[in-house]
Amino acid sequence: MVKEKLTLSVDREVVKRAKSLGINISHITEKVLKGYTSAESPNGSLHEAYRQLCDSILPLLKEFDCNVRIAEGVDEGIAEDEEGNVYNIERPFTVLLESDGSFYIDEFDDRFEDIKKIDQRDFFEPKMILTNLVDALARSKEARKEKMREILMAKRIVDAMSKTLVKRAPKKYRRVLPEERNEKAKEKRVRKE
Repeated sequence: MVKEKLTLSVDREVVKRAKSLGINISHITEKVLKGYTSAESPNGSLHEAYRQLCDSILPLLKEFDCNVRIAEGVDEGIAEDEEGNVYNIERPFTVLLESDGSFYIDEFDDRFEDIKKIDQRDFFEPKMILTNLVDALARSKEARKEKMREILMAKRIVDAMSKTLVKRAPKKYRRVLPEERNEKAKEKRVRKE
């Protein structure tokens, strides 16, 4: 396939975050455009175009173990107060694409697989989905870094506690750690020399 150069304007901060995460904006943009062109074909639909966009996003969501906001809408319903008065209410909701490929509406605790359950008018524009994706990946990466720091700190604390407790235990109950065996072997060799 022959590629053609395209100039695209994307928010500078989004580009910076994407580059820092190693995200290939060209690849994602190409997927979005393929989705749009399938939507314009006789057999394509807007839902199919968004399905292709979601499919192109899924590997990143899986790798970073996160989700991304792809749609927003308002659910109209009826509520009744204690006195029996009936009111029309509007409840805003957000649709998330999950890393397993399902869709989730937190406000209703509703999980579903069929993208056609999302009203076409509720989808964000692809540019907004891309921005949300980069934000979600950046948050996930930072959370992952913080979790790694916490794990390493916990490991150091446990190691320090283990060494302290082992050294304080009476010798008959004490298990010799591998590094202590190496130290004792070195001491014996030095004494023999």
